[in-house]
Amino acid sequence: MGKKSNQKKGSVFRQLVVSYIVFAVVSVFLLYLCVFGVLIFIAGGQIESLAPYELVDSEENVGDFGSFERLGGWIEQLDDSYRVTKVYGEKKDQVSAYSMEELTEYLMADNLVKTATSASEYRGYLKAVETENGTAYYLMKIGRDALQMSYTYNVGKDSQSVRVAVAAFLSFGLMFLLSCLLMSAYLSRKIRKPLKKITDGMEKVRAGDSQVRLEFEAQREFAEIRDTFNMMIGQLEEEKRRKQQDEERKNRMLLEISHDIKTPVSTIKSSAAALEDGVVKPDELSRYYRMIDQKAGRVNTLVNELFQLLKMEDKDYALKLERTDICELMRQVCAEYYEEITGRGLDFLIRIPETPVYAGLDRKEFSRVMENLLGNAVKYNQSGKCIGVEIRREDGKTKISVEDDGEPIGEELRPVLFDPFVRGDLARQTNGGTGLGLAIAAKLVEKHAGELRYERREDRNIFVVLVANKEE
Repeated sequence: MGKKSNQKKGSVFRQLVVSYIVFAVVSVFLLYLCVFGVLIFIAGGQIESLAPYELVDSEENVGDFGSFERLGGWIEQLDDSYRVTKVYGEKKDQVSAYSMEELTEYLMADNLVKTATSASEYRGYLKAVETENGTAYYLMKIGRDALQMSYTYNVGKDSQSVRVAVAAFLSFGLMFLLSCLLMSAYLSRKIRKPLKKITDGMEKVRAGDSQVRLEFEAQREFAEIRDTFNMMIGQLEEEKRRKQQDEERKNRMLLEISHDIKTPVSTIKSSAAALEDGVVKPDELSRYYRMIDQKAGRVNTLVNELFQLLKMEDKDYALKLERTDICELMRQVCAEYYEEITGRGLDFLIRIPETPVYAGLDRKEFSRVMENLLGNAVKYNQSGKCIGVEIRREDGKTKISVEDDGEPIGEELRPVLFDPFVRGDLARQTNGGTGLGLAIAAKLVEKHAGELRYERREDRNIFVVLVANKEE
């Protein structure tokens, strides 16, 4: 129940449309509040105080005209002859009496009044108040640019005004609704369509289609989702391919293991049966015992190397790294193979610098790597004349090369050369190899955060080991 309720929270498209409507309504409301607040501030808390005709009531009481005065206005009380009898506020001109024509000039709304009086600068609002003693006049004067005249209609008494107001309200509502529809169409094109394509793509992936790709034009955010989706699908395909390869490699390895163990075990079993039945001549006993020992040793070697390989595959297996002089370590390894190499009539070319070169190594395991490479060079160099070892520095790394001038490794074997149970072709094949040596060497170099690769250059087979330097 909880899971279902978490999924039913409305679409993004609907939320965006609702958000747009709410935003528009709130914006209009806030605009109204701001305008209302500004008027309140200017009027000193009473908007009515900005209306000139409202400054004096029917009882000749002059109300609070502070806001009117702050805008530069003042009030003059006139008698029946239009003479100034009293002034409220600060009078800005020198006029003390008016004629009807002059009052008319002040009452004109046109800012371009051509007159010799101050009516060209000030506008007047005349209000007559009937009293027991006659008519009193109040002239409210203010700068022509300080206050604009506005007119209002009493919609409660004017049916035409009511119809105009209703029409205006309906027009605003229709325009607002139209804008919402246009916004909905825009959002549908820009947001809903990319979302639908993404959802359809995910449905296809869930159905098992790993070849699906998203192709559409969209804004940056949706383009990033599209590219991330396609990259994720590519990674899933690559992971699936790697798993398939691992499965095939595992099956091949199991077949190779069964074959490599079955052959010597069969020999041991048949030899033991012959010895037990007494069919072996006395002068051949030593040969049978030696054969059993050799086959048992091969099985033991295979099991040990298989155990080493599985140990290297374990991510939790850690090497005992220490700062080691690679040059000194390689001299020791070369010394162990020197007699074997030269004894076969091969030249042993050793190019190791006198200056120490340090790296973080597990001495035992790294020696195993170099022994494996040198052992392979001796074993598979059937037609060449030399074996070489070289150490050089390159871009903060140490490059160790083990090379021979024997027959090249076949092109078909090079991509899988460091896979388990891969043996050389007929030109470079000898009996007794387990096919695990290079796989173990590659895993050990990887554990050292290094790289092991094969190159065929200048008629030489070259195995290159790269490890990072560690001077301090």
